Amino acid sequence: MAALGAGMLTLASCDAGKIVLWPWIEEVKPTDTAQTTDADTTQVATADATPVRDPNAPPPPPPPTTPVNPLDPSDLPEAPTIPNPGANSGAPDGGTPFVDKPENPAIPVSDSTPLVNANTGKPVTPLPPGGAEPPANDAPDAGAPDHGPSATPVVNVPPPSFQYFAPGVLEPGSGIGASVTEALVPDMTFPIKDAPAYLQSQVYRYGGSVKGGDQCDPRNFQAPWRDNYCESRGTNATTPWCKAKGVHLGQDIRVGTPEGCKAEKAEKAADRTEYAVVAVEDGIISNVGSYSINLRARAGGRIYRYLHLNMAKLKVKTGQSVKRGDVVGYVSNDFGGTPTTLHLHFEINLNTAENGWQYAPPYSSLLAAYQRREVNIGEQVADNFAVANAPK
Repeated sequence: MAALGAGMLTLASCDAGKIVLWPWIEEVKPTDTAQTTDADTTQVATADATPVRDPNAPPPPPPPTTPVNPLDPSDLPEAPTIPNPGANSGAPDGGTPFVDKPENPAIPVSDSTPLVNANTGKPVTPLPPGGAEPPANDAPDAGAPDHGPSATPVVNVPPPSFQYFAPGVLEPGSGIGASVTEALVPDMTFPIKDAPAYLQSQVYRYGGSVKGGDQCDPRNFQAPWRDNYCESRGTNATTPWCKAKGVHLGQDIRVGTPEGCKAEKAEKAADRTEYAVVAVEDGIISNVGSYSINLRARAGGRIYRYLHLNMAKLKVKTGQSVKRGDVVGYVSNDFGGTPTTLHLHFEINLNTAENGWQYAPPYSSLLAAYQRREVNIGEQVADNFAVANAPK
């Protein structure tokens, strides 16, 4: 500390007129009206005078600041965004377009088949759309009185707040899913901060490029979750986990409610900030692209890729450290000039011993993360179709 003080004094004596050591201190110049008492060198001045600062006095502390987290938009009325000059390149001025076309009735969707519980075979109770509260649970609490030695305590399990198909069960006619069922990243945070989420195809459901119709169709927000890793797409992508070539290597996540979807769809592309997206674990933003960001896990061996965020309101930049749960951006449909729906496309890239870096099935990891976020295990429904190839 003494060396630091000596350094400050030396610096001040070198060029005191050009270097500001303590920028929170306004420059003070002597005035003719200022006087100093002989008793205690306390400065005394007239009402209009500016006090003279003792040059040998230590600097006053800086003014107090209010700590804020720039990655959390709840901390500030308008959270700062980080400029991204290449954001959504290739898109028109209004952002990535939406292309609505009539619904194609020839493409089946799973909604036409009654759902049954995967374990009991009994019909399931339809859930309210848009993340509304599930029906109340009337079961007694775990702390109910014990009425005898043979009584079994009843645990108050909350009713399911969402429904889901098993991993690898894709939309009818959309391809052959992966057989991996385990959560390959069992401890990650769910990438959507707090809004309702629906893992499902954005191509083979209402509003998709194959199915057609309206992406804000309420049926999209009532359907059980479905895996869409390995879904047939017009690409050359391959992976050891998928049997076919030309497949989808991530998971599409629809977010919010039908009303929120309509509001976001009507909003200017650069202003969509309804649904926050967060870092799934501690790491470094290793790349920011035109419509994607990569998060490299600090622990190594994992890279997460987020697509279709609102790149004009991105909260991170390349090389920035983030903590689990930090807001990185907002759900949108940025995809350059290629039309797509409002959703988050999420990928997990793992460094495997057998095949090096590969895009791995994310469905089970996302399911486990959502169960933790909701403190709710949901309800698995039975497979309801025969696997078939995608339509040409």
